[in-house]
Amino acid sequence: MTLSTAGLKSLITSTRKTMKSGGAYIPDPKLRSSLLAEHGLDGVRVLLACEHPKWSAEVVELGSPGCPWAAAASAAEVAAAAFGPLAELLPRLVKRLSGATLTCAVKHASQPDGPDLGGWFLLYALPERAGPTLWIGGPPDASPAFTAEGWELPADLRRFYQQHNGFGVLLDEFGWTGVGPGVQPSVQLAVPQLDAEVKTADLLRLSRGEGDAGEGGWCFSHAKPGARKKRPEGAADPSLAIVDFDDRLGIRGEPVPFDFFGFFDRWMVGDPKDELPLAESP
Repeated sequence: MTLSTAGLKSLITSTRKTMKSGGAYIPDPKLRSSLLAEHGLDGVRVLLACEHPKWSAEVVELGSPGCPWAAAASAAEVAAAAFGPLAELLPRLVKRLSGATLTCAVKHASQPDGPDLGGWFLLYALPERAGPTLWIGGPPDASPAFTAEGWELPADLRRFYQQHNGFGVLLDEFGWTGVGPGVQPSVQLAVPQLDAEVKTADLLRLSRGEGDAGEGGWCFSHAKPGARKKRPEGAADPSLAIVDFDDRLGIRGEPVPFDFFGFFDRWMVGDPKDELPLAESP
């Protein structure tokens, strides 16, 4: 049953009282879970209002007018339909999303003074020990916006954006749509611009920035020409590698060729470093 405007406002007020002064997280896992279990979409509205007040969004059911995603009987069906032909390449992620306790759509108005992506997002409420976590997927985009000097949009990312323009855990501490772990929307991919001991123009950051300057994270890197490297079967572009970039320390580890979808599938459910392919000496 949908709450009245006054009822929703009262629930938001009472929930905020459970949060520490200046905190951005509802500390009681049972309360977080009960908000969704008892109030459904209104529970999502409470979580957004309390934990993501800068990321205001209209919350609606899947299949609502204008929504890019149709209603489905289960979270598994929602994920499979949303990822379309990529679902077979992302079995771990689809299985993880199938455990969502609630799925819905949200429409966010972008901030005029920031680079956040506005429009429709697919939202999954995934159970965690600390209570449900909100994951979001951007809308399908056949022609994603992309500008990074010296780079073309990697083919695998283009395929990904055709299903979801950005995907991951909802974060907004910088005042724009951020995801961690997850792939940034196409408008937020960036070439790091730092005084590091690496040629940062050869790096294309695909994840949310980390470190003091917010410029670290997982990056595409141009593989060294002529190097013999072992790459997983089906890797789409042997000229690209992946590196873990720190804005103070530079590249951590050696660039290695990789299967983007295999990497993304592992990353979203655990630590990708355990299974990244190893580089061979030339």
